[in-house]
Amino acid sequence: MSDGIQMRQYFPISLLGFVVTGVVFVLQAIPVTGIFLMFAFAMFWSAVLINASMIGVVIEVIVGRVSRLWLVLPLVFYGGYWIAATLDHFALRELSSRYDVANARVVTGFDPVRQALVFEGDGDGAWLTRNFALPVAYSVNPNFPEGYLSNRMIEITVCTKVRGSRALQAAFVHGFGFHDGDAIRSRRLEERFCNLSMPERPDLPMVVVGREETKDFEKSLPIKRITTTIAMPDGRRFELFGGVASPLSWIPMPIMGCALNSGPPSWDCTAGFWRNGFTPIVSGNTRYSRDSTVLAKALGLKPMAIDDRVGGDSTVVLAKIAEIEEATLPRQQSHN
Repeated sequence: MSDGIQMRQYFPISLLGFVVTGVVFVLQAIPVTGIFLMFAFAMFWSAVLINASMIGVVIEVIVGRVSRLWLVLPLVFYGGYWIAATLDHFALRELSSRYDVANARVVTGFDPVRQALVFEGDGDGAWLTRNFALPVAYSVNPNFPEGYLSNRMIEITVCTKVRGSRALQAAFVHGFGFHDGDAIRSRRLEERFCNLSMPERPDLPMVVVGREETKDFEKSLPIKRITTTIAMPDGRRFELFGGVASPLSWIPMPIMGCALNSGPPSWDCTAGFWRNGFTPIVSGNTRYSRDSTVLAKALGLKPMAIDDRVGGDSTVVLAKIAEIEEATLPRQQSHN
């Protein structure tokens, strides 16, 4: 009996949390049981169990149940983790500073009156027309004979007209509502204006914006680097840098679990510490759209407050959609 008591005093019972974590992880690795545990968010149980075990060891040392030498375990765990987290955040701050300096040097001389802003792919065109003095933006789209789609912020009455016309819908002229706000709970629907999208080729010399994403590491910090290229009509090219990083959170959250990979169907398991993914690299006051703001500054676009918004020229837009409607109606009638 005395030997049993001595063993219990030597070994912290708090470390049973590690045993439970291991058992749960093994059960997750088996697809039959793992699928149920996945829906129970079992991969996050390890964060609670392991932290509870570490704190429990400290408590057992304080009350004198186990030797003080056991304090080495939580000290190494938390100390090592916070050193790694600090290095991540230092790397992010250094990278952010470099990007801010490089981006601030870019002055393109873009003129929205004499030049057309064109994005390769979807890009930030619609967002820029809503938040800056940009009357129209274009995106490359080979699915249409025009080769491009235009985006404008326009009075809501124009979008109402578009939504009520089958001919315009058939011609891929669409009006979309949009919300303002950086956080989901504070987002507000704009009731005065909407986004109008339609096939349209730019008439002005084109300033083409491209974007390339690469996954990389900045020291130990995982990042998704986004390089934005601006090609001017005169052949000049500029580069802007941004993207998102995934630094370790300040509170250690070990995550161990398995989930279904819907790409190549497989049951994949992973173990590691939770990271604050999608942390913007460039500095700013918003959670989202920081790279878009950097682009707007490089283009010299004037910010537009929500209350000061002015939609695009409705007369010009109505004339354009009238032409599209007239060209589409005969085709619809011939099909009918």
